Amino acid sequence: MTRKKSIGIIVLIIAVAVAWYGYKEYTRTPKDLFHAKADFVLSSAQLLHEYETNDSSANNRYNGKIIEVTGNIKKVEKDEQNFYTIVLGDSLSLNTIRCSMDTAHQQDAAVLVQGSSATMRGACTGYNKDEMGLGADVILNRCAVINKKD
Repeated sequence: MTRKKSIGIIVLIIAVAVAWYGYKEYTRTPKDLFHAKADFVLSSAQLLHEYETNDSSANNRYNGKIIEVTGNIKKVEKDEQNFYTIVLGDSLSLNTIRCSMDTAHQQDAAVLVQGSSATMRGACTGYNKDEMGLGADVILNRCAVINKKD
């Protein structure tokens, strides 16, 4: 009987450990990028130039990485669910960096104004290539405002 009890206790411990791990994974949230260390620190002009010259190489280098980018705010967009997207770029170019704000940092984006400059940190998720002359976009998600200048 003691051997059966030992096996039962071991099975119970394993079941509790698996349930705890499953619960932790199910309730896991993405980390706040405001406090994360950036893999790359660039100006908006540098990042756009790299994608314009060789987008596949830039995608291999930056996709899935945390990027801190500083540039001029071209536009502050707010959608119907009150989520902000900050568009960085040169006013003379159609190419931009689109920074979709993290839900925890929506209020930081609300105070930004077009024409000022800001430093944003976000996860690079790709590049929408310019196929029809309308401008290309580098996409950063879960962004946080690191610094703003008027």
